[in-house]
Amino acid sequence: MSKSVRSPIGIVWRKELKDAIRDKRSVMAAMSYAFFGPLLMAVAFYVMISQLTDPSDVEIDIKGAENAPALINYLEQQGIVERDKAWPAGQQPIELDIGESWADDIASATPAPVTLTADFSATKQRSDIRRIEQAIEGYSSKLSFIRMQMRGLDPRVVQPIDLIKQDTATKGSRSAILMGSVLIFILLSVFFSGMNVAIDISAGERERNSLELLLSQPLSSNQLVLGKAFAASCFAMFGGVLSVVLIPIIFRFLPLHNIGISVSIEWPMMLLMVLMLAPLALFATALQLFVSFRAKSFKEAQTYISFLLMLPMLAVFGVEFARLKNPVLYYLPLTGQHQALLDIIKGEALQWLPLVVSGVVTAIVSLLIIRFIGKMLASEKVVFGL
Repeated sequence: MSKSVRSPIGIVWRKELKDAIRDKRSVMAAMSYAFFGPLLMAVAFYVMISQLTDPSDVEIDIKGAENAPALINYLEQQGIVERDKAWPAGQQPIELDIGESWADDIASATPAPVTLTADFSATKQRSDIRRIEQAIEGYSSKLSFIRMQMRGLDPRVVQPIDLIKQDTATKGSRSAILMGSVLIFILLSVFFSGMNVAIDISAGERERNSLELLLSQPLSSNQLVLGKAFAASCFAMFGGVLSVVLIPIIFRFLPLHNIGISVSIEWPMMLLMVLMLAPLALFATALQLFVSFRAKSFKEAQTYISFLLMLPMLAVFGVEFARLKNPVLYYLPLTGQHQALLDIIKGEALQWLPLVVSGVVTAIVSLLIIRFIGKMLASEKVVFGL
């Protein structure tokens, strides 16, 4: 038997790992979020892509179609046709109302009122409403050009600037817009997968009155906490690895090419992502053990850790929505790993120095928290949950 396994830390690690593996609930918890989180997100993306790329006609109610036959013909060319059946229950109708004064307004070159009535907050109809708006705007621009040409004016006089867009975005950089929300599942899988084990080997053992028995063994409290942290970190890493492996596989079956996006993560990059998650798994476990030992009961620990799980979501979504670009973020725990994962998804060159520094800082902070937990266990109030 090797020295590491015979050491007090190795013995505690092996003992806690075996106990956790026997608990099928812990194993299922480690697998469920890492598997079902990306899977549900992929289903949501599939529905969204299907709506964006739906080639079928948009069927709407049209009033006053006889007043503007040319407009109706143009709308039909754009795939917008008059509906000949009733709307399904629970779905708000989309109605286009063409006023009776259409012909006179067009002849006199005055704005012709066309009313679009719909539920603009309806998510399922948003793409249909947008297609109708674009078609009406296109026909309006076409009429404007004709009117100017009839008056001997060059339509280009109303367009003083011709903005030429040269999109240098790659399929990988476009995928970052979509995959940025998926990265949160990789980070959260690390926090979720080891959660049950972390609570069970801390607050759970205290309720089973086995914590004081472990503390009476010939090992220090720091060694005990470190062995427990390594055991829970194994489950956290298992969830992280499962997410890293499954996400590229699941998203390979999505028709992302229909919206000009490509997600391709090679095995070397996947291995790098796994290495990046290692210090984060220890960090998540250290925080969960700290909260669990501070709680007075198993249920109280579950409640507190449910709030703790908001930390990675607030950090990641806060950075994304606030559009923070501070370079310090690359060096901090959690945000540093998130920024590096974004660079990998975009296909950009990794900033190795910030990546290494972020990993080292995360590991150091984790060990400091573990050391502090070891000092906490010197108090009877913590050991007996008083």
